Amino acid sequence: MNTLFAINPQRIRAEFQRLRSSDHHIAVSKALGENLVQRLAALNLQPQVIVDLGAGAGLFTETLVQQYPQSKVIAVDYALSQLQKLDEAKEPALCARAELLPFADASIDVIFCHMMLHWCAAPEAVIHEIQRVLKPNGVLLFSVLAPDSLTELRQVFSTLSDKPYIPTFTDMHNWGDLLQQAQFKNPVVDVEYFSLYYKDFAQLMLALRQGPTYFLQNMNKGLITPRQWQCLEESYESQRDGYGLLMTLEVVYGIAFGKKLAQLDEYPPETSIPVQNVRRRK
Repeated sequence: MNTLFAINPQRIRAEFQRLRSSDHHIAVSKALGENLVQRLAALNLQPQVIVDLGAGAGLFTETLVQQYPQSKVIAVDYALSQLQKLDEAKEPALCARAELLPFADASIDVIFCHMMLHWCAAPEAVIHEIQRVLKPNGVLLFSVLAPDSLTELRQVFSTLSDKPYIPTFTDMHNWGDLLQQAQFKNPVVDVEYFSLYYKDFAQLMLALRQGPTYFLQNMNKGLITPRQWQCLEESYESQRDGYGLLMTLEVVYGIAFGKKLAQLDEYPPETSIPVQNVRRRK
């Protein structure tokens, strides 16, 4: 779904394995994810099993445990080093790929998936796998970055070369289409914009590098001359407003429900009785 930037699953996993999130990165991720938590709370569910898919170090796993104390909350991530930061005595954790979830068919009530799907090389496969493990009427809630994210940075780096230094994320409508193709019920997607401000270009780049920086590999200062780097900084500085240097994040939020079992699975098959065999009881 991302045609301008190739995703290498092994390199993505390595990125998250080495990740030591800063306070800034955690604060941004938490602010974006709290909207997803509120959307889940608004459904007034009483789930038995919740999967925090792409849980990382469990930023929202504990939140889900607190909000649903009667539920079993399972953290799932492909980066083992992140899961090891969890207290497994309190929350069970599984290291697994999202395309191959270690759960039985129709066994999960809620899948909470914050800022993970846009890192997947084959999000279509992940969506279908989520559909497989969700119970009938189970719920998927997710958030992903959308095309207008990092638009200021993309504009600045476009002056450097035609090479796509910054990925173009998948549009909201494509996620909606994907959910429908996977036969989810009542999919709803919408977008919200977040404005992050930084005092200078160096602080902005540092903030980006403190998170998962797979898409910054080609942006390494060792591959850019000091003069080019100065031009990038000057170009970004020209966009400064009264608050500082802006970096925009466009976030898609999605919610969809697992498909119902077929009617023949819900009800016994019909039985035909000839009319002549129907008699009044004496």
